[in-house]
Amino acid sequence: MVVPTVHSRRRVLSWVAGLGGGAIAAAPAPGPAHRAAAHPAAYRPVTVRPAAAHPVTARTRTYFVAADTVVWNYAPQGRNLVDGRPFDATEAQVALPGPGRLGPAYLKSRYRRYTDATFTERYTGPDDDGFSGILGPVIRARVGDTVEVVFRNNTPYPASMHPHGVFYTEANEGALYDDGSATAGKAGDAVAPGATFTYRWQVPGRAGPGPGDPSSVVWLYHDHSAGMGVPGVQAGLTGPIVVTRADAATADATPCDVDREVFALFTEFDENLSPYLKDNIARFGRGQTLDPSNAAFQNSNRKETINGYLFGNGPSGTTDDHPALTLERGSRVRWYVLDIGGARDAHTPHWHGNTVLVHGHREDVVQLLPATTVTADMRPDDPGIWLFHCHVDEHMLSGMSTRYRVL
Repeated sequence: MVVPTVHSRRRVLSWVAGLGGGAIAAAPAPGPAHRAAAHPAAYRPVTVRPAAAHPVTARTRTYFVAADTVVWNYAPQGRNLVDGRPFDATEAQVALPGPGRLGPAYLKSRYRRYTDATFTERYTGPDDDGFSGILGPVIRARVGDTVEVVFRNNTPYPASMHPHGVFYTEANEGALYDDGSATAGKAGDAVAPGATFTYRWQVPGRAGPGPGDPSSVVWLYHDHSAGMGVPGVQAGLTGPIVVTRADAATADATPCDVDREVFALFTEFDENLSPYLKDNIARFGRGQTLDPSNAAFQNSNRKETINGYLFGNGPSGTTDDHPALTLERGSRVRWYVLDIGGARDAHTPHWHGNTVLVHGHREDVVQLLPATTVTADMRPDDPGIWLFHCHVDEHMLSGMSTRYRVL
């Protein structure tokens, strides 16, 4: 989204320089926008952002977020798009329906953003690029802001929103445990089906970029209600929080020194731990008698995904010729790489063809453990279609691979 400004360029440059931010104001102009608006959704353009920060005024940013029950398909294209062929017999165990298994479609929970407290109209904006898949909406703030999330639980199970990094009171923690709070202070810890709760989180300096960080950093939010939140997380309830330095942010709190932000969640969704397991067996079992304790059935329910997709599958418009993600050569791309899950969720995301800058070091592989994140900057310089995958062999071969394109 291009954010208009009423300030002249000279005034903005003068103001930023006065804060010691001259390097930001003088950053290279954004690269060209993605081509051809007529391309499929997975290939659509992304609007270039302004190159200047806006005046630093702390504000309250309000989001309307619901936990909704949806049908999620891990392999909507129905074939291995990484290798450009039909699924083989091993891949089919997690990606296709068959004897003793459910297939690629499951009932899941998703955090979704709405326009207001009626929760009747879905919000659409520049962060809804399709590639983010099952991730919840991006919650953004500048250092000094307050985030207010009006949360509605539309699922049949308790749900909450527990944030990482930001400042909160116990009443706004979104985590159910014996913390000494009175009953009145626990309303947001496990929001009942059909109920609404408003969370308020402050964004102090320690929630923003540190001395060695780029202009923005990413945190997680996720369900932390029943069972320490494991059922809800495995059902799909997780999303990103981006905090930007106050003197490096546009009016909508996006960093002003990047052209494109990409979110990539590496996780194994274990449908055996989902609260929807019985419902999924009834709905997608095709009349089979399925034993939840059977080892082969359990293995078929473990999905090694990037943003909830297997084997290069992605949003509508993803094809052999058009990967789920397209980047512009020479543009400033910030990758937010995230992880959530259990003991099997140690991942090593690897970019083919291009490198990233992480804490001053050049990398093409980064390391993730459950509930950790990495912020990495890329200047794509190698055109073509490239792999992006977990370098843990078992994960890569089980579906945790996708492709991105550089034009």
